[in-house]
Amino acid sequence: MINMTTDEKSRNVQIITLSIDDIAEALEDCTYNTQYVLDLQDQEIIMLSDSLMASEEIQDFFEAIDEDETGRYVPFPVRIDSRDGYADMELFIDTIEDQQIHCQADKTIRGSGAFRRFKDFIRTYPDLEKRWYAWKDERTRLRAMEWLEEEGLILMNNK
Repeated sequence: MINMTTDEKSRNVQIITLSIDDIAEALEDCTYNTQYVLDLQDQEIIMLSDSLMASEEIQDFFEAIDEDETGRYVPFPVRIDSRDGYADMELFIDTIEDQQIHCQADKTIRGSGAFRRFKDFIRTYPDLEKRWYAWKDERTRLRAMEWLEEEGLILMNNK
């Protein structure tokens, strides 16, 4: 049983049963070229991609969403920069206890090309690389849960 606060009862809260990993991935990958919409009725994530559809089809779909008064569709926010990813790298580096590796990792993320250099750097430390991807996935899931909460959605099947 879900216990809701008065605020949650007064908002129109909806339960969804999708995978947190699928929601996190869509949230992370949502750009102007590839957008995602959560269909609350069918409990699915719809991908709208310039590479798969004509621009007119995408525009028609978003017009239909705008005209829909049922609240069935929830567009994912478009990610316009890489701030979250960069902040994740900085926060992760702060968890590295070996001072030498910490300093080297910190240097890799300074300047243009930081993501590629960081990825190449951690690849040389397999245990660190494994820890990074698990940590990054958890941060992405956390952002997805925060977004769902902002939208008044409760994830029931947190796979």
